[in-house]
Amino acid sequence: MTWINDLDALASAGVIGFDAPAYITGRQPRYYGNPALETIPDKLPQIKEQPQKDEFKFNNEVNNPWWKKVLFGTFFVTGLVFGASKLKSVKNLFKKINFSAIKALPKKALDGLKNVWNSVLILFKSKKP
Repeated sequence: MTWINDLDALASAGVIGFDAPAYITGRQPRYYGNPALETIPDKLPQIKEQPQKDEFKFNNEVNNPWWKKVLFGTFFVTGLVFGASKLKSVKNLFKKINFSAIKALPKKALDGLKNVWNSVLILFKSKKP
């Protein structure tokens, strides 16, 4: 006899009241209570295969909706501005900044890019004798 038959015989005799082999192996129970030993099927359903190696598969996928990202960004920027406004050194820094020069910054950047582009073009122009 196998251990499965031994446990089925115990269930048939009324010692245990459930399908112990199915419980031990984590399968669907074949019977409940105390059936006659002749009526108990001798085959257990197939169990899933055990993994061949020990591994941990980590799923690092986070799918936050766009509204959560926008809300977090809003709270973050608001907190950053509020915290910065409470610092004395930041208040003094705002007094020193020339905001009219900031408005002219894009034009200065564009002029600088044009100068760099022209100096690159000079390198590739053919020199005529």
